[in-house]
Amino acid sequence: RTNAPWYHAGMRLITDIPSCLSRAGGERLTGHCVLITTIALLAFAATSIADDRDDKADAEAGFVSIFNGKDLSGWRYLDGMWTVEGGAIHCTGKAQSRNWIIWQGGEPGDFELRLRFKWIKGNSGVQVRSDVLDEKKHWVRGYQVEVAQQKVMGLWHHSISPAKYRSTLALAGEKTRYAPDGTKTIEQRSADPDRIKAAYKEGDWNDLTVIADGPRLVQIINGVVFSELVDEDETHSRRKGLIALQDHGKGCQV
Repeated sequence: RTNAPWYHAGMRLITDIPSCLSRAGGERLTGHCVLITTIALLAFAATSIADDRDDKADAEAGFVSIFNGKDLSGWRYLDGMWTVEGGAIHCTGKAQSRNWIIWQGGEPGDFELRLRFKWIKGNSGVQVRSDVLDEKKHWVRGYQVEVAQQKVMGLWHHSISPAKYRSTLALAGEKTRYAPDGTKTIEQRSADPDRIKAAYKEGDWNDLTVIADGPRLVQIINGVVFSELVDEDETHSRRKGLIALQDHGKGCQV
């Protein structure tokens, strides 16, 4: 369905991220790179494609679906802004201001989050290690993987940023580090970030993996490492928090 994209996501608790996930130059990943201890599945799925992927996910011991494909049980959201269409979590595009649909299953710390999505228009994002900022408005603050046009993909940012310097945490092709005092260092930068962004397909299905391990956060799209953040900021870094999806309002379709 072109107007009702779905997300299929898996979240695993992890003990280590080897160096193969530390490269921000757009390398494709092969083999098994992450040591797994326990697995929990976060799944928003629909259609026959989703069913096929669910079968694969179920084959991995420990995966558990937390979206039933029928309604939004287990999620908190603004009425009328999110719904289920064709077995998919669907952003209706009716909101005039940003809001989030928030998973109510806990506040994961170290994990691997997998999801599949299709962006249509507007601005959205996948929220991890986040906190509720406004209960009534369904606002959350925390780390966000940007989901939007290709030109801005790869962005790690601090949604509803608590400080100006936290707005842009890392861009496509970058590995950045925030020191305990909040000082930012770009440790790696790709000479060709557009080559990395090209792995993302506007208006088509994309696979996103988010790795959170201690202070390290990595986003991988369609097998390509887009960006990495090591956040040791003593004031604003987070080691656990909510998972949510953003609707930025004004006709957003994600």
